Amino acid sequence: MKITTIRHGETDWNAARKIQGHTDIPLNAVGLNQAERLAARLADEPCDAIFTSDLLRARKTAEIINTHHNAPLIASFNLRERNCGEFEGQLLSDPDIRAAFFVYLDATVNMYFPKIHAELEKILSGGYKNIFIVGHYGTAMAILYGLLQIPAEERGRYTIGNTAINAFEIGSDDKFFLSLENDTAHLL
Repeated sequence: MKITTIRHGETDWNAARKIQGHTDIPLNAVGLNQAERLAARLADEPCDAIFTSDLLRARKTAEIINTHHNAPLIASFNLRERNCGEFEGQLLSDPDIRAAFFVYLDATVNMYFPKIHAELEKILSGGYKNIFIVGHYGTAMAILYGLLQIPAEERGRYTIGNTAINAFEIGSDDKFFLSLENDTAHLL
């Protein structure tokens, strides 16, 4: 089995370093181009189904990828970025906002990650061999930490750029390993 997680293409809020959360921001021109390049890169990869967040930026990225696959495309509220409440629309460059936002993230991780893990378990029970999951930074991180069983104290060791690919495969020990990490070679 191979699970490929993909972060959505760039939005204007990504470019401005604004916190998005559940705010439904579309891809900008750069993000659309990133998604096209990603789709071309993944064109020859086997894909039984594409699961995506229902937010525009992820769903559009998934739709563009699917032009090469014509796989079932399943959108789910449960693959959304976490709700960032009053922080949505705020600039990460503001030191006070940034500090408070990271406190908020730490306080909510134990609610958000289990929601993503439950959705992943549901997806994995579908009997698929090769799937793409298109989501957000938080979605991809939750899946990465869950599949690799990374403890909370090692958070921050990984990063995931726009349209970055993380690929997970089953090893001989029946555990997932990371075969691609934060791969954006399609953007070079």
